[in-house]
Amino acid sequence: MRKLIMYALVPGLLTAGCGSVDTGLRNTVVLHYQHVANVHRIDFTNPVALPNRAPVQFVLPLDSHGFWAVFLLCDLDVTGANIPSFYFDADRLRVQYGDQRFGPLRPYTLRLEDTADINSRFDTQSLADGIAAELQRGPSSQVFRHGYYAGLDYRFAIYIPRALPDYSGDQLRLRYEGGQTLALGNGYPPADIAFAGPGGSGIAAHCLP
Repeated sequence: MRKLIMYALVPGLLTAGCGSVDTGLRNTVVLHYQHVANVHRIDFTNPVALPNRAPVQFVLPLDSHGFWAVFLLCDLDVTGANIPSFYFDADRLRVQYGDQRFGPLRPYTLRLEDTADINSRFDTQSLADGIAAELQRGPSSQVFRHGYYAGLDYRFAIYIPRALPDYSGDQLRLRYEGGQTLALGNGYPPADIAFAGPGGSGIAAHCLP
């Protein structure tokens, strides 16, 4: 069985700028990212089949102020002297906003089309898979050996189910749970996109320098 090396989080490091990495962080994996879009509706290229109802064509936040925050993992630095490898899992990425933290899709937070139906614990995974098919690019998980990985452009989305107090559309802060990591955004603000999927506005696929 392949052994995966995991680390503990370093609190207080996640707000640093891209140029401020302490080269003394010998045990820290650095994730460079860009927050590229906030998306307010997901239209499915392939409607999502659920039991006891017609296939779902699109989903919306139950709270009208909710959205999907879409990110690109630009580069990954696994060059710390004491880091033989790093296990990346997109499900361990979180948006941190004040004392609120957001991650994988939860039941009872989505509207199914323009109906009163909402996602349940029985169909949330199927809907999450459909959303990932529209928004995600790159593997959901991967083992990175010691080294520096540039130009990854792995894209993923984190669902924000409600309004963020005083949020003005700037870059949101990422953290990675389960590893000694430092997540650094490049500072570009995200595009505001009404809907993603067939006929929707395109979402950035490459990080800006």
